[in-house]
Formats: sequence, structure tokens, C-alpha cells
Amino acid sequence: MSKKKIRRPKPYKKPQERTIKESWQAMSEGTRKGIIWGCIAVVAVVALLLIYYYAIYDDGSLVVRNSAVVGAEDTWLIGARDSGKNSTYYHFADVATPEGYTVAESSGDSGQAHSFTFEKDDISVSVRAVNNTVDGIVGSAHPLISNYVGENGSITEVSDFESPLGAGKYYTYTTSYTDDENVEHFSKSLAMYVPSSFKDGCILISSYAQTEAADALPADDVLLARAQEVLAGVTLPEK
Repeated sequence: MSKKKIRRPKPYKKPQERTIKESWQAMSEGTRKGIIWGCIAVVAVVALLLIYYYAIYDDGSLVVRNSAVVGAEDTWLIGARDSGKNSTYYHFADVATPEGYTVAESSGDSGQAHSFTFEKDDISVSVRAVNNTVDGIVGSAHPLISNYVGENGSITEVSDFESPLGAGKYYTYTTSYTDDENVEHFSKSLAMYVPSSFKDGCILISSYAQTEAADALPADDVLLARAQEVLAGVTLPEK
């Protein structure tokens, strides 16, 4: 009786990995041409996108050079938005001085932002750009101001109105404080928000008056009329 031959398994040999050159040489000529043309197409698309973005595309952001906005005019209302192609600053609107008003201030608030303040009959009206929608800023600002005025003042409900720039909102609020000489001062403000040409930004027009007697403060209608007079001189730039 013969002994059964035991077959031992062959030791495992790891397949030899091909180099990139060997893999390339193993491909058919048609496959190699297809890969080459595919790479050329990808490079061409990327190049076209870069040329479009840097040479043609204009997102409206303003160029800032030597701490100044290039090409800005004195009538431009400039506000900050999310970072754009050139900077974070954008031309929100043009603001004309209303008849009968004097320019109290026309300067930058921060960075290159540019706002306006006009005065007439002891009432000042300011125009500023806001990096938020009308509904967004009113929804956050109105409750904050309501808490701020507290028991020393009052605030009205938000009112809707139709402006030349689109649907807007406004409200008024009063506050008071006593200075170091124990003199009490009273103030009333109207905050009006209207749309801008940017869907994520709006324009704030606020009228303000301060007196030393509560009954000397102007009526809400007066502050509203002042804000609307200034609003009449606000125009949106063409895109």
C-alpha cells in the first residue's frame, strides 16, 4: 500500500505592481489618446473659468486701493457685504441732498462704508447700508430696541408700506436719559428699512429728534415725512 502524497500549498506571491509608465504602455493607442484629449479638455475648461472670473465677471464689489474706493462718487451710499471678487464693499445706492436740508455728515462709518446725515428743523435723517434683508434686520432689531428702551421709553409695532424701492417697514421709539447736570433729555427715532438692489442687503433711513421736554418731541407722522423726503432722493444703481 502506497503512501498518499501530501501536496503542500505554494507560498503566496504578491502580484508585482505596475509602474505608471508600464500601465500606460500596456494601454491601447486609442485609450491613451482618449485620456490625453480628456486632460486637455479639463485644462481648457479650467482656463476659461479663470479667464471669465478674473477678466469678465463683475459681481459689483468695489475696488479698494490705498485705503480708498476706486471711482467712488460723493453721492454713493457704500456698504459692506460678504467678501466679493474685489472687496467687501458695494455701491448700494445714490443719495441726493433733499431740498431744504443741510448735509450734517457724509463720511465713512468703518472701513470704506459711506453714509449720509441730513438736518432740517432740528430733525436729523441718516441713510446707511445694511448687510441684511428688510425682514431679517427688522426681526432682530425691533426686539433689541424694545428691550433697550425698557420702562424709560416706548416703541411702536412694525408698520408695512410701499416705497419707490419696494416693500418697506418702519417703527418709532422714544428714550430718555439724565445727564451729569441732572437735566433730562428725551429723544424719538424712526427707523425705516427699504430694499436695495442686493437681495441680501437693504437701506436704513432713520429720522431723529432730541428735546428737553417729552411733549416737545415731534409726532410720528413728522418723523415719517422727514424719512420719506430723504427716501425720495435715494436711487438704486443700474447693474
